[in-house]
Amino acid sequence: GVDASKAALGRGAFKGARLTGANLSKTILARADFTGADMAEADLSGAYTLLARLAGVDLSRTRGLTQEQLEDACGDEKTRLPPGLARPAAWPCAAEE
Repeated sequence: GVDASKAALGRGAFKGARLTGANLSKTILARADFTGADMAEADLSGAYTLLARLAGVDLSRTRGLTQEQLEDACGDEKTRLPPGLARPAAWPCAAEE
């Protein structure tokens, strides 16, 4: 339930973190690693997700996530998406990204 709205968390290491209910609205998440994190009920409204690592993350219950944010991020076949959003064709991203 942390409130990190409007924070600059780019390149942060959140691998396996418990971010249930976190307010990440309008937060810079570019190149942050969320691999395997718990993001249930997290608010991603307006978050900047360029190359954010979402491998293995269950995003099915996140709020405010858009298709554009997913297109900018890096997920994999284990990443679960909210209803109405589609897995980007560019997933998984190349290792050097």
